[in-house]
Parts: sequence; structure tokens; C-alpha cells
Amino acid sequence: MSQPHASFPFVRMVGGDLVSSTITSTETMRIEVLRRVSKPRMEWHFRQPEVTLFWFRGGAEDLQGTVDGRNGGFRFNRHLNLALFPACTEIQGEWLVGPSLDYVVVFLDPGFVRTRLKADIDRPLIGFAHEPLTRGLGELCQEAVAPDNVFDLFAEGWSTQALAHLARVTRLAHQEGRTSRGGLPARTLRHVEEYIRSRLAEPISLGDLCGVAGLSKRHFLRAFQESVGTSPHRHVLNLRIEEAKRRLAGSDEDLTTIAFASGFSHSQHFSTTFRRATGMTPSAFRRCRLA
Repeated sequence: MSQPHASFPFVRMVGGDLVSSTITSTETMRIEVLRRVSKPRMEWHFRQPEVTLFWFRGGAEDLQGTVDGRNGGFRFNRHLNLALFPACTEIQGEWLVGPSLDYVVVFLDPGFVRTRLKADIDRPLIGFAHEPLTRGLGELCQEAVAPDNVFDLFAEGWSTQALAHLARVTRLAHQEGRTSRGGLPARTLRHVEEYIRSRLAEPISLGDLCGVAGLSKRHFLRAFQESVGTSPHRHVLNLRIEEAKRRLAGSDEDLTTIAFASGFSHSQHFSTTFRRATGMTPSAFRRCRLA
């Protein structure tokens, strides 16, 4: 999608009444934790010079309007609650909210994005799910409420990780409508991936994934294997192992908590599966990462 000419003015107009706000700035980003109250519909006109990530934590139902002059309608729910807008993207329309809108906005410094990414994020992605991003945003919000003397360091690390996630999800989004030798359409594959990532801690059945894709089991299995290179079961398992690795290396949660949070039914199943996949036990993996 082409971006508006740089001479167009920047604007940030939001309807409703601002109830609370926390704004914290660092060298890499600015984070705003906001709550607004409004009638069922709330006007919105937005165009800013930074790559901007929105996390709608509660109250956002749908957005009707234009994105860089193109009409569109976008639905949100408790899983599909993220929106990413490239620098200088103009959005104008109305939100259906109610009765309050709780949301977080992260503005990523343009120089930081150019230096780290070596490329531009040039297309919006509206109404998507990404569990690692929302989890990281939750932690970032907690830190931003009472930033200490190492918050800038924390924010820099978060910004780098978030930028890597965003680069991946937008690369997948750019492939919408394309297919690969009979595999899943990229749009369908993205929806399936978002569904899996937003529910890693829950049971995920083949029937669930077929429902998201709108395909029979036979067709879905063949097309998924063609697109991803492995079976749906193996792909879900791989994502759960990666989530467990992240938690083992980045938290002091006990193994049972990590097992359940990563989608394993009990700790013994988790330990056996993790060792089979990585060649070491969860405890040994944690020791190696913390050494």
C-alpha cells in the first residue's frame, strides 16, 4: 500500500472522554496506556510519523472507515486485538466501542526502526492476534506505570524483540492471496497461525483448525503440509516447545506452571516431550540459559 505524501499534516483526533492515561518515553519508543469512555460510536482520525502498534485490551468491537483512502471494516475481539500502522498511515473512521475503551499505543522511534530492521514496515495489519506481543505488552505496561532506573534498558530490549515479531507477521501478511503449489492461501495460513498462537495454553484439535480454515480434514492436512512443511500437530507442538523455551529462559516460573502455560496436560508429559525435542530436560535447558 502506498503511503501518503510526507507533506500531509499529522493528526491525532480521538472522540470520547479521556479517563486515565500513563505516558512513558524512552530513546526507542513511547508507550501510552489509555482509557476512554464514549457512546457506542467514537470518531477517530490518526496519522503519525512513527510505526505504531495498538493493543486494544477491552471495549473495541469494530472499526469502519478508511485506511490511506481505502474503505474497510475491521472486527476485533479478545483474541484479535492488535493493529499495526506504518509511519504516516492515515486512518479515519468510527469505532464501535462500549462503554469504555482500554488500549495501549506504542510509537516506535523511526531512527531505531531503520537502524535495527534495515527495511520499512510499509503495510498496515489490523485486527490480528499475536500472543508473544500481547504478553510482552502486558509486562511493558506494568513496568511503565512506575519506571525505575533500568526501564530504558528494559524498553530497548522489548522494542528490539517486538520489532522482530512485527517484521515476521508483516512479511506473512504481504503474501496474502498467494498460494504455493496447492498449499493454503496465505490469508488462511495467517488466520490459522494467529488462532494457534492465541490459544497455545488451550487444547487445539484438528477440527478446530479445519474450522478456522474452512476446509475438510483431508484437504486441510494436505494443504497445511504443503504450506508449512510439517503436520498441524507437529507445528503446534513446535510452537509449544518454543513458548516453553522462552519461559524457561526468561522467567522463574516453576515447571508445572510453564507446562500448563505452554499447552501441556501435565508436567511429566511436558518433560518427556521437551527432552525428545531438544535433547535435554527443561531444568537442564534453564540451567544452560542462566549459566
